[in-house]
Formats: sequence, structure tokens, C-alpha cells
Amino acid sequence: MTEPQRKSSWLLILCYLPLFGVFPLLFESGSSSRAREIRWHARNGLLLFGGVVLVGIAATALSMLFQSLACLYSVAMFFVGVLYVILVVLAIVKALQGERLIFPVLSRYADRG
Repeated sequence: MTEPQRKSSWLLILCYLPLFGVFPLLFESGSSSRAREIRWHARNGLLLFGGVVLVGIAATALSMLFQSLACLYSVAMFFVGVLYVILVVLAIVKALQGERLIFPVLSRYADRG
């Protein structure tokens, strides 16, 4: 594996780690196809994390509004967390293979950058 490939592999992995996806956006500049691909994955990873945060905020608000459903909060957030980890691992594997994992609703915003 050459040095640029190794560098881009690490950047692709960083793209899907929560909040670390900002670094590939900041440091990967240029108009090459590889740079555009890394920026797309960074936006996609940040949008996925943002979606999980929004689900967490909505679940917290619902558990505060409906105290009888508060016990379901921890169960729901456990499943959201497990699903998030699975999706992140799949996205990293596909990114390293040169493919994209498209998330419904979220990934179309990654194309806009």
C-alpha cells in the first residue's frame, strides 16, 4: 500500500467516527476525485452522527413529556446505539473498498457539499 493510499484509508476511517469527521473536511482539499470522495464520506458520517443525536434528543423529550414511557428510553437508545455502530462499521468497510453506503434521507445532503 502506497503512502497516499494509507493516508486516505485513515481519513476514510476518521470520516465515520463521531466528530472526527470534521478533520477530513478541513485537511483534505483539492479537486481530485479522491479528495471529493473523502469529503463526501466525511459529510455522510457527520450527517449520520447528527441523525443519531436528533433521535436521542427526540427520545429524551418524549421520555420527559410522557413519564410512563421513560423506562423505554434506555432500551430505545441502546438499540439506536447498536444500530449506529453497525452502520458505521459497514460504512467504513464500504468506504475502504471504494464504495458508498447510502443512508436514506441523510446521504442526499452529503452530495450537496
